[in-house]
Amino acid sequence: MGVLVGLAVAGLLVRWHFDDDHDKELLVKRFNEDFPEQEDQDDSETQENEQSALTEKAVLNDDVVSSDDFPERTFALNGPADSDTNENEQNSFTDKAVLNEGVISSDEANSQNSLYKAYSRVRTILFFIGYERSRHSLLGALLDAHPHMVVSDESMAFGKWRSNQDKWINSSIYSFYDIMVQTSQRDVAKGKRSQVFEGSVANATSRFKYFVPNQWQGSFDQYIEVIGDKAGAYTARAMQKYGAFDAVYLLEKTTGAKVKFIHVVRNPFDNIATMVLQRLRARREKERSVKVNAPDELESTIRSYFTMAEGSNRAREAFPGSVIDIPSMEIVKNPAETLRRICQFLEIACTEQYLQDCAATVDPVPSITRNFIEWTTEQKNTVYGMMTKYSFFEGYSFDK
Repeated sequence: MGVLVGLAVAGLLVRWHFDDDHDKELLVKRFNEDFPEQEDQDDSETQENEQSALTEKAVLNDDVVSSDDFPERTFALNGPADSDTNENEQNSFTDKAVLNEGVISSDEANSQNSLYKAYSRVRTILFFIGYERSRHSLLGALLDAHPHMVVSDESMAFGKWRSNQDKWINSSIYSFYDIMVQTSQRDVAKGKRSQVFEGSVANATSRFKYFVPNQWQGSFDQYIEVIGDKAGAYTARAMQKYGAFDAVYLLEKTTGAKVKFIHVVRNPFDNIATMVLQRLRARREKERSVKVNAPDELESTIRSYFTMAEGSNRAREAFPGSVIDIPSMEIVKNPAETLRRICQFLEIACTEQYLQDCAATVDPVPSITRNFIEWTTEQKNTVYGMMTKYSFFEGYSFDK
């Protein structure tokens, strides 16, 4: 009998795995149909950060809900992550959780209802909006280290909400929050947030890592006030293509939380150049004695970049007061002050210890890539002409 039960459970898990893969394929297919010019040029950070399959089912309130987007039972760690845990890749999370009522047993932690006590304090839903290769990964990781924030790395939460709103409304909005919490946990366990970055971004052989020792990445302290996702390029394209404002309004109405956006702005010439290098897989060369000459790729990337700028601008116009522009250079030059400003925007307190722990992980030497590729005068002028349409590009140029 035990063998039969085991086989049945295994069969269900396989079925849930296949169902989720199918959902993910449909989302990608829909994205590629909506944005055909991006089919072979997806956000490279997404490509580097493929999410693992979502496999397990969740019990929501008193009902059993389909497992389409619920990978595993979610609970918070009972303290901030430390570097020793992450060096071991955090293959398993602690069996206790700190929630509103204090430390609870592992049996209680297995109940989604316990996690939902933490969700009940969410006041802000945060989405990044903007561009590939603009230091979104770094900033998202720093925000995820806050004890009362969960910011996932490309869980594609906005796309999932927009494409299947009835699913979340008819089941539980907390199951939507699960997506972001579980993605944050996985990235700390084995993703880009699993190791401390060592070296310099100016070193072309470096691979970026975003772990913040002694803080709360992949977890939270008792409750969550801000929950969100870093998938800025997708959000910007969606806003440009659809003007997905109704989805934002409905999310606010359904959750009772305010939706806000972070718009990170990098020098367009560096941003575009880095996108070109990444798409050509040319950025990690040990020496760059010869500039990359790829005029067609550069032309395509310029168009793509300003499509994202247009989407970002539409969001800024549609949601005044709910979008903050963050100069990308300030993240690396003044990380503590930048985080303090963002926390004020999100109306959430932050400690000096949190700010300093985050700042200590940031390489203060910025990555300047505009001179790694060949630009024609016409291409530069095209970029300058497009920049004049958007106030947030004021002050940027090729020469500074």
